[in-house]
Amino acid sequence: MKEIIQVPEIQAFYGLRYNPQLIRGSEVISPPYDIVKSDDLRSLRSSASVTESDRKYNASILENPSPTAIGYASVLTNIKAWTEADVLIKESYPCLYLYEQIFKLPDNDAANKKNSTYRRRVLLAATRLSKPEDGVIRHHESTMAGPRQDRLKLYTAARHAISPILASVEDSNSEFLSLLNEDYGPEIFGGTDLSGVEHKLWKISENTQVAKFRKVVHDLPATIADGHHRTMTALAYLDEAGSTKKLTRHAAERFALMGLASDQDKSLLILPTHRILLKDSAPEDILDRLSGLYQINELNSLDSAWETVRRNATGPVSFVALGLTEQGENYSIHLLTAKDANQIRSAMPSQLGAAARDVDILILTSTILRPLFNIDSASLAAGTQVGFEESIHMVENAIKSGDAKVAFLANPATIEQVQAVAAAGEVLPQKTTYYYPKLGTGMVFYPLTGRVN
Repeated sequence: MKEIIQVPEIQAFYGLRYNPQLIRGSEVISPPYDIVKSDDLRSLRSSASVTESDRKYNASILENPSPTAIGYASVLTNIKAWTEADVLIKESYPCLYLYEQIFKLPDNDAANKKNSTYRRRVLLAATRLSKPEDGVIRHHESTMAGPRQDRLKLYTAARHAISPILASVEDSNSEFLSLLNEDYGPEIFGGTDLSGVEHKLWKISENTQVAKFRKVVHDLPATIADGHHRTMTALAYLDEAGSTKKLTRHAAERFALMGLASDQDKSLLILPTHRILLKDSAPEDILDRLSGLYQINELNSLDSAWETVRRNATGPVSFVALGLTEQGENYSIHLLTAKDANQIRSAMPSQLGAAARDVDILILTSTILRPLFNIDSASLAAGTQVGFEESIHMVENAIKSGDAKVAFLANPATIEQVQAVAAAGEVLPQKTTYYYPKLGTGMVFYPLTGRVN
């Protein structure tokens, strides 16, 4: 029997967005909630002069409210007030949106590509929700309870999806990528955020253009790239809504705001997310216990050790370990290199598929974190024992300051690995992938009432 591949359904929707006649995009576009720190929020919302007064409408005010009942409720209050003031405008007809980001890599991860400029385009669309086990839109990462609860409280109170989910579609013929890269005339909104990423938005409302995108995407399997917590939040909200009222097939609650990217886009990049152990020091015999699987070399330079790991991205599996034998200002640096690939695979849990066994972060979890530090799936999900950081120098600072005891630097999964793991119905540990840059918040908001197209 021929395998039936489930594929996603997208629809145009009645987007809510900033009024470009009144609002400067550079003052309101924000990173998503999960990478914004308190200092960032102050910068995003502060006004140093009259020319920056639009920051009182910054999207982070909607995305990152105070985590209280009053804070969550304030989001819908602000949306209503900003709409009445014409700061936000709602489309009078359903649309899709083309969203472009122009960016360079962060200095700490750029290596020899730091001067390259990338351009990534995604299609913002209402995408029908389905459970992970249905295989329509595949998931590749586990989620943590705290962020799920926080996002559901926001979702329920705001009655809008504030930031989009990023998904990659398996675009083997580059048909979707070609459609994304067509000329759609002048953008309707844009700006440059505090990190220097340039954002542009086009509205696609002409029926034949919408139909082209719907047809192409309907033929392509999709995988959640970034936004698993938001996806699970949307599913939980759908369950709640469906339990209290009868939802039509095109009810807005049945869809989520997703940015769909082609997996053939060379600007769809995954950067590393490193592991910081917040509570656990290394056992005294850690080097002996590691030596069964790994060759161990002590180094003096963090940058040199990390460059070696990056060169080994295609093998052998390598990690940088900080703080194994010394912590604080004079912390130790060890390069761990797998002695034998087959030996590593044999040490992995037997239930894992072939694709998952080759993902470096899963190897780190299965051969080091779980057996040597007793950090299992529950510990990762709780989010109290392990921290996550993209910058190697922020990891270094955590070790030097004593905020962390031990840390591990690892190469990221590849897009091909992520899709293969998802296609096999498996998931990777939390924060395995960091798609850079994340989609910005503030390009368009998705109302959770009424219907789509």
